[in-house]
Amino acid sequence: MGNYYQGKCFSTTLDLHREIASNCPTVSPDGAYLIQCAPSETKIVVSRTDTNTLITTSTDYIPQQITCDPELQLNDGIEMAWLIVGVWVSAWCIKQIINVIRSR
Repeated sequence: MGNYYQGKCFSTTLDLHREIASNCPTVSPDGAYLIQCAPSETKIVVSRTDTNTLITTSTDYIPQQITCDPELQLNDGIEMAWLIVGVWVSAWCIKQIINVIRSR
């Protein structure tokens, strides 16, 4: 079991937090703050420093943890394969019924 984030599974919470923190912007969109994200095993500490006053405020961010089960992805693939087989069998049956109708 692991944590799912942007199409990837991360085996530990720390790895998940590191990945999320790596996507943290370094400057706010308006340029008023410098932003720094520090990951730990329990949370991500988001610090923003006002570029005018140099006052830093910190906020704890705990991202949602979505369970990543590799077997679930395998099951989805198997279900899709059976669905494709069912479509082909249905198409073949319809073709055979059409052939029987035409031959009469």
